[in-house]
Amino acid sequence: MKDTSAVIYTDGASRGNPGNSAWAYIILNNGIIETRNSGFCEFATNNQAEYSAVINALSDAQKQGFKDILLYSDSQLIVRQLRGEYKVRDRCLRNLYMKANTIIKKLDSVSFENVPRSNKNISIADRMCNETLDRVQKGDKKPFDSVQKGTKKPFDTDAFKRDEITLRPVGIVKSSYSTPGDAPRQGRLSEQVSEIHIFPEYKDALYTIEKCRQLVVFCWFDRAERTLLRATPPGHDKERGVFSIRSPARPNPIALELVDLVNVNGTILTVRGLDAIDNTPVLDIKPFINLDTIQHTK
Repeated sequence: MKDTSAVIYTDGASRGNPGNSAWAYIILNNGIIETRNSGFCEFATNNQAEYSAVINALSDAQKQGFKDILLYSDSQLIVRQLRGEYKVRDRCLRNLYMKANTIIKKLDSVSFENVPRSNKNISIADRMCNETLDRVQKGDKKPFDSVQKGTKKPFDTDAFKRDEITLRPVGIVKSSYSTPGDAPRQGRLSEQVSEIHIFPEYKDALYTIEKCRQLVVFCWFDRAERTLLRATPPGHDKERGVFSIRSPARPNPIALELVDLVNVNGTILTVRGLDAIDNTPVLDIKPFINLDTIQHTK
């Protein structure tokens, strides 16, 4: 009679976070590998890919007749959410969490453990994910090819490669704000000055910038949460989509900062009104002009 206990190792990977993603899992029974499987899950974050790995692994284990499962993952967030130790605040993850729990309820027992990425079986699953993504990149499987024949694709997937947009910082912020908690909710609410250090290779881009009174600075909030799609703004009691609020947490944490130009010293700009913390990458700078002011807005 087949042992109904199984040990599972899962992993998910996203190139771009979000970007093209893959999942993989290994199912062992009495120390012997029963199943190794991986798949492509299209455009997703790392956390979504990790959940996809768990869902596919548990579903496969259930079909094979396993009832008692110990699942290992290197994602502490996923493990703690599935244990009930963390709340699932991200709406996209909440849907995946519910799918996983639907399968869990059909099994006799399921426990989750967090292991380091260096774990042998996790490393194998990670390699499986990357092999799947490599095959997709070489054209073995095109993203979004699951759309049925005769139906219209949601957008032109050949227009550009969504995981190959590259941004290069042109400078870096030097500020007295060392953590997000130190910074004001909006930079315009503070008289604090900061410096923007432009990299030497972009020195010529600063030519005549001293003629500008105000600048629009585009920063990359590299320490912001990138999986959050809804949040509750300060002073509000209802969630809103991050595209309708100014939350720093968003899929691409690009911050638009309106600042006063105080001084120019070579490649160092002293500005007022910047809420970016120390060592934040700067993507671009543009002058603020009258056309940027829209009248009669609500």
